[in-house]
Amino acid sequence: MYPKQKNMALLTPITTHFLNDGQLMSDELIERGHINRTYMSVIRTAGVTERFIHQHINKFVFPNPPAMMNNIRRVVDHVNSKTPNIAEHLTLIPSETGKDFYLDENNEYWRCFRYVEGSTTFDIVPNPDIAYKAAVAFGSFLNKLSDLPTKDFHITIPDFHNTLFRLKQFDEARHNPAPGRIELAEDEIAFVESNRALAGRLMQIVHNHPEAIRIVHNDTKVNNVLFCEKTLEALTVIDLDTVMPGTVLFDIGDLIRTGTSTSAEDEQDLSLVQFDIEKFAAIIRGFAETTGKSLHPAEWSAMPVCGAVITLTIGIRFLTDYLNGDKYFKTHRENHNLDRCRTQFELVRQMLDQLPQLEKIVAEAKAATV
Repeated sequence: MYPKQKNMALLTPITTHFLNDGQLMSDELIERGHINRTYMSVIRTAGVTERFIHQHINKFVFPNPPAMMNNIRRVVDHVNSKTPNIAEHLTLIPSETGKDFYLDENNEYWRCFRYVEGSTTFDIVPNPDIAYKAAVAFGSFLNKLSDLPTKDFHITIPDFHNTLFRLKQFDEARHNPAPGRIELAEDEIAFVESNRALAGRLMQIVHNHPEAIRIVHNDTKVNNVLFCEKTLEALTVIDLDTVMPGTVLFDIGDLIRTGTSTSAEDEQDLSLVQFDIEKFAAIIRGFAETTGKSLHPAEWSAMPVCGAVITLTIGIRFLTDYLNGDKYFKTHRENHNLDRCRTQFELVRQMLDQLPQLEKIVAEAKAATV
């Protein structure tokens, strides 16, 4: 079913710069994602109706959209060249100028992708099988990018998963918070202080083992995998804004963060936030089967805690943004970033409580790759 008409005056002049022969039939604002503003449009061209995704790129977060789009074009073309099934291709639509973006009269950047028909996503993983398939999808994506040189990629967000840098930002926000913010966050601030030692685990790999650094996705939320609506097989990986050099543990850790939680990222009732160890095992198995033989020994060593480190990092970012007055992430209610922070820290607590079991799961997965 196609979306009802909304915001037509907003999108009509934008779509014509990507699909100048098409007529905009309807469009819909997609209320998902923390950064960019996303619309789904229905375009009719020569009697054929198709859907597209149009995004307004957030320049505050991505200050150099042309360089970012160059990264994305390289990745899309490279991955598609290694993907025989066209139905699994991500298609980037160039603008009328031939560039992969359109710069409007307000100096704002837009881009366009063809909508992948018959696809669906999961915000909460329903079972270990979907967790495994998501891990295989991201692991296969990494394998296809393994021969791309890291030196040619623009760093879209410096220090994106650098927990030590995020701690520095947190410290600055803590000592100069927006009015009325710090009083509600005392427990969360204490949690950060008690887990500072965890912050450097993944950055040790980045600093000490440059040979382990490769092109990774960096934003492996489970809803960045498109699944077939009918078969629930993974089709393709999306949201390529942060594809840049890093350790594979950034990707494994972020999928653990989003793929093992039983609740939404902003759940206010923490009793509903549970870490699912069976989904953790499925994710580790999926990555081990696809990327295990290429992992550095230091990556295997830190794998049991990578989920906790990335989850702590995202929690710190939510807390920092809350203390700063909600300037980075989009919010939809009062204290939204604080709620997000609390769910992340609850997951970290549970992951660390079960660390011996996580170490055993990783050891078994590593042994299976030999």
